[in-house]
Amino acid sequence: MSGPLMQLLSQGMRLWLTSVCSELEQLDLDLDGSALGLLAGHLQGGKLTAKGVVFQNLALANVELQSDPIDFEVGGLIKKQKLQLKHKFQIQGCVTFSAANLNKSLANPHWLSFSNNIASQLLGANNLASYAIAENKLSLYSDDGRSIQCNLEVLDGMLWLQPIDSKSTVAIPAAIPVPMDPAIRLENILIEGQQLKLMGSSIVSAGAAGSK
Repeated sequence: MSGPLMQLLSQGMRLWLTSVCSELEQLDLDLDGSALGLLAGHLQGGKLTAKGVVFQNLALANVELQSDPIDFEVGGLIKKQKLQLKHKFQIQGCVTFSAANLNKSLANPHWLSFSNNIASQLLGANNLASYAIAENKLSLYSDDGRSIQCNLEVLDGMLWLQPIDSKSTVAIPAAIPVPMDPAIRLENILIEGQQLKLMGSSIVSAGAAGSK
């Protein structure tokens, strides 16, 4: 449905998403709710699709999310204040990375410690130069020309790098966990062509939208 209150809600969500993403090239938002429900501060759910996103220092090619019902404070919304949630709610969906997205994320200082750590553990090198996606595997390259292929697995809601036999001269671990927001729980992973797709869910806390 459309209407003044739905437009305010949509605008508030768009403003919040723009504020929490350092880059957001394209955003489509589809909210589902009745007039009576909105007046009571209830939204039946929503769908979001976005492209060219940088969120929490991760560059994403595509984002597709769907939410459970959302309860919010109507008064603040009418006053055009930041969207306030009454209760936490769950979102489900998937995010897609290209090799270019992974390398853009790698260049972010936030991921430098992790990159250097896996370069040391898997390649015996000081720095990780780049990632590549091929043959349903993730390939890692050091700045001195060494490389290793890894499988990606989801275990207990987390993402793990599992090195494949290599010519590395260092003793490599069986698997390395990838740091994640604890509110996110992964369910599946898919590598197709040159793209990596992660599927899972997360909890959005009550209070101001986007707060932890």
